Amino acid sequence: MFEQLLIPRMNPAVTPEELASFARFDLPAQYDTSSPPLVTADYQMILEYINAATDFVEELTARATTSQTWLLTLDFFPGQQDPRSLMNYQMGYAYDWTPFWWYGSFPKDSIELIRRPVNPVSTTSPPIPLVVTYTDDNGIVQTMDSTTYTVFADKITLNVGEQWTNLISRRQDCIQIAYPCGYGDTADKVPSRLKMAIRFLAGWWYENRMPVATEPTTEVMFTINSLLGPFKMMRIPR
Repeated sequence: MFEQLLIPRMNPAVTPEELASFARFDLPAQYDTSSPPLVTADYQMILEYINAATDFVEELTARATTSQTWLLTLDFFPGQQDPRSLMNYQMGYAYDWTPFWWYGSFPKDSIELIRRPVNPVSTTSPPIPLVVTYTDDNGIVQTMDSTTYTVFADKITLNVGEQWTNLISRRQDCIQIAYPCGYGDTADKVPSRLKMAIRFLAGWWYENRMPVATEPTTEVMFTINSLLGPFKMMRIPR
């Protein structure tokens, strides 16, 4: 499994003006007096703090704030044996290991997506749809028919009567899922707790540029965890 950001967020979840008001510091000038005007170093530093705090919050909660597109790759579809470990499976049965179904059957009809909330089609212009592609056993990239599955509850689920194809390549990352995610194009649709956590962390970094410890203080992590706790995934990806 591999995850990669394809299209980053275009609009920030928190603006420098909002951060300055929240952290109670004077916002530096955005542009200098040159021609053409350039962004000042102090203003650029604030933007970097906001971007870093947003990345931290998104990674910690596996969420996407404003609209962005991610890529998720798999080596095989759910319910299929890993072709690279086929010999291990066969030897396992030969030595009478505990079969996989002993502790109950595992789901075979859905693919859990990591970044949330997942959108079947992005709200950008032009809109970007969710696309599932795979490399078949002849080395040709195929696009999975979108009518065979449904995108709901942040996962891809096969429709009744459909099944994953088993004519896939035996190489890594042969299945690629490009999916849009995020609460919307503008920051007003992002939950308040996520934005509050971004403001808090970016403001703390702004005021404490030279850390005196190798890890954030207990107060900082307690505040972050109390804000982001409800956004952490409770369902186990499968």
